[in-house]
Amino acid sequence: MCVCGHFYSLKDMKYLSKLFFLLSMGVLAVGCGGDDVIEDPTPVTPVTPSTPTGGDDGDDSDEPIGSPSDLRRVSVHDPSVVWEPDTKTYYIFGSHRGVAKSTNMMTWTTVSVPWAANGINDVANNKAFVTPAVKKVKKGGVEVDFPAFDAQAWSKRGNTNYSIDGNLWAPDVIYNKSMKKWCMYMSVNGDYWYSSIVLLTSNKITGPYTYQGPVVISGFHTGNAYKDTDLELVIGEQSALPERYAVGNRWGNRYPNNIDPCVFYDEQGKLWMSYGSWSGGIWMLELDEETGLRDYDVTYTLTGSGDGITVDPYFGKKIAGGFYVSGEASYIEYIGGYYYLFMTYGGLAAGGVAGDYNNGGYQMRVFRSKNPNGPFVDSRNISAVFDRYLLNFGPSANDNRGVNIFGAYGEWGNQTVASWSERSQGHNSVIAAEDGRTYLVYHTRFQNRGEGHEVRVHQLFQNEDGWLVAAPFEYTGEATKSAQIAKKQLIATSKIPGKYKLLVHEYKLDHTKKAYAQPVDITLKADGTITGDEYNGTWKVKEGTSYITINLGVDYKGVMVEQTLEPKNEKAPSFTGLNSATGVTVWGYKYADN
Repeated sequence: MCVCGHFYSLKDMKYLSKLFFLLSMGVLAVGCGGDDVIEDPTPVTPVTPSTPTGGDDGDDSDEPIGSPSDLRRVSVHDPSVVWEPDTKTYYIFGSHRGVAKSTNMMTWTTVSVPWAANGINDVANNKAFVTPAVKKVKKGGVEVDFPAFDAQAWSKRGNTNYSIDGNLWAPDVIYNKSMKKWCMYMSVNGDYWYSSIVLLTSNKITGPYTYQGPVVISGFHTGNAYKDTDLELVIGEQSALPERYAVGNRWGNRYPNNIDPCVFYDEQGKLWMSYGSWSGGIWMLELDEETGLRDYDVTYTLTGSGDGITVDPYFGKKIAGGFYVSGEASYIEYIGGYYYLFMTYGGLAAGGVAGDYNNGGYQMRVFRSKNPNGPFVDSRNISAVFDRYLLNFGPSANDNRGVNIFGAYGEWGNQTVASWSERSQGHNSVIAAEDGRTYLVYHTRFQNRGEGHEVRVHQLFQNEDGWLVAAPFEYTGEATKSAQIAKKQLIATSKIPGKYKLLVHEYKLDHTKKAYAQPVDITLKADGTITGDEYNGTWKVKEGTSYITINLGVDYKGVMVEQTLEPKNEKAPSFTGLNSATGVTVWGYKYADN
């Protein structure tokens, strides 16, 4: 979560801190932790949730495990999803202490997760992040003192009127197999980059969570502030702040704002953390599997100079962004042979403010790599790392890197219509789940509902080239599993011809005017041709699989699956595809036979 598309004045930051506090309290009807923030167009009576029974990828059952009647939505900003195997429950953790759970990815209920400190199991925010539990860490096989880092006091350096309430952003929770603990990585945000990512642990996923210590700290850009961090533990004792960090208010041109952590195990069992937001980009560190903190025995050799530093002895390796290019909410998931990096570009608000370009334009982009720490590239083989400032979102963008998995859209199906059209979707997480499906979990704002937001879940599939494409509709218990796509034709060729709604997810939508993609009519004919007023072309399925290629002048490689047009239980053959040469994606669903 980020408000720093530019360097903000103190007045701006005071306003924004107040705004996010109000959001966290629900004063502006945007706060997390409740599904009554905004009302759905067709209210659904809560029911006993369906439970996934799919087992593994080998279960090819065609029976759905839910329906739109199972949908019960919540508002959790910046939702990070995790699976708790003992109770077979998914949890999403978000900013402002928003938490929800579901056994089926459809029926969500809110959860309260407390902090613990000084032997008390439910303490206030302003008591929870003062004294770390960890006193010693190992470096070079020797125990050394760990800084007694007061995360709240650090963030207060940027604003004497600072309140930690409303500044606990974007946690990521993972079970540490060595520690046998649930580990929460939390952003403690402060003005002027005085932010930190801290580790909290608990025996249970629902807490209480105890502050263990800092993982990485930003903002030591002036004077001796670095003495209160772990900088010297990492790079050795210093007589003064190293020159490369002594940049004052230019910090954000070079180094990260330390928020938005994503922590994951790679396929070899190594623990990593990506982090950062706008400013100097997205960075990555190796963590110590035994403590959950940074691995103090891993060193990083300074690479690059000035604002073009790409490897830093303290911050690790830059994997995306830089030079104040927009981009935050990194999330990395291993799927089908690749580590996929998701980021969100643009401003998080709903948009529609002509004089404020950074208000809105939030949009998810996708990159991938064979390695957990990159290099990450998009479908055009363009790096996620920038070598200079470029505007990368909205109508004036001069750079459109990153697969546009989807953006603002509406008048689509039965749910996402009129004021419920989606916009500013982002800060997503992804889970290649135990039930053989891969889920994209994100928050979305809406076309004409202010800053109200809700969580949505879509399935993800890999196309024939291994790139991810998103299901065109919200997940409502569809039977399709990831492994079926390459080995089974889920929609018979004879069932495909018909009249379709086509949605093209273009770049450069004008968020200042609240523009959004809307569908047009096309017809897929039995002879493999496509006709329509705006698009003509061809279609072709790969027999024995669910792969389809839609050609509308260029090829969109995707999949053809059955989808449910929520909130009704209407089923329709539907496609989703990507043109790798442009990064543009398309969706379509059949609404009538020819």
